[in-house]
Amino acid sequence: MSPSRRKLPEELAGALELVAPGTEMREAIENVIRAHNGALIVVSRPEKLEALGIISGGMKLDLDFAPMRLYELAKMDGAIVVSPNVAVIHYANVQLSPDPSYESNETGMRHLAGHRTAQQTGDLVVVVSERRRVLSLYRGDHGPLVLEDIGVVLSKANSAIATLEKSTRRLREEARTLTVHEYDGAVTLREVVNAVGNFEYSVRIAEEVEAYVRELGSEGRLVEMQLEQAFHDVPEQYDALIRDYAAEGVDCGEVRKRLKSFSSEQLSDVMEITQALGYSSVGQTEDFFLKPRGYRQLERVPRLPRRVAESLIREFGSLKDLLEASEADLDDVEGVGQARARAIHRGLERQRSLETSGEVM
Repeated sequence: MSPSRRKLPEELAGALELVAPGTEMREAIENVIRAHNGALIVVSRPEKLEALGIISGGMKLDLDFAPMRLYELAKMDGAIVVSPNVAVIHYANVQLSPDPSYESNETGMRHLAGHRTAQQTGDLVVVVSERRRVLSLYRGDHGPLVLEDIGVVLSKANSAIATLEKSTRRLREEARTLTVHEYDGAVTLREVVNAVGNFEYSVRIAEEVEAYVRELGSEGRLVEMQLEQAFHDVPEQYDALIRDYAAEGVDCGEVRKRLKSFSSEQLSDVMEITQALGYSSVGQTEDFFLKPRGYRQLERVPRLPRRVAESLIREFGSLKDLLEASEADLDDVEGVGQARARAIHRGLERQRSLETSGEVM
């Protein structure tokens, strides 16, 4: 089964860059597919393959890589050996004889030889199916990663972007409601849990889109710009939310790691997220009130360094006390200074005015 693009191992994510649209390798592969041919391409050092006894016969070329050269050489039945930086075609029409003890569920001869070669060498092997006209990547123990037609990937990416935009709109509406409740001193654990679940859901959609962008290469620039616009400041706000509401003494980095490992079912379970935040026996989450520390609001103060925000939280301890602090109080905090104290005070006041009046969405 092809791995989820959102959870691609680093080895396959790097391989995508070598064969993404816009690269010379992909141009050659597209020519092979259009001609209804197949291909078996090993991206490795020839000395390594020779030392392992994996290749035999064929033609030694050591020619500069060119898409049309690879396309013409793919018309022969044997494998092609290309340098790791895809700059040189070392061999063509070679016989691959990987160790048969490596397990594989592949049935076709090209895919079976490619999979075992990847496992034995740890290198990238690209297989183009002549009959199915699809591209499969293997690297080490990872694969196959089956790459679909660019049009299909674009369609999926656009659908994911639409879902992300809808999700982030909902996030911003929820964030505003949460902020108003923060000013009123009436934030419940249930509100925070719901917000955390929605943030994590949005992050996962964004990761899916990022994977499509990698796969699309030069064809994914527009999708990448849409992603940047739709996901603007979401990671920072998510991080600030966790730092605001994780239980006292809980490592926020560990909270994020745990949430990232959650299945979809766990992410929709209120108690799972409650425990991840460090709360155990709290009864009804809608009846358990929390005191915000103020990270979310400080995150929105322009050009405020993280270290200064941390100093302010240590000094005042809560959003309520932070909002009640005068410019002079803020100035007394290490690393703030008079000018920055004025900017923080005015920024927080302006945000409170806009949020409570309903002018910010």
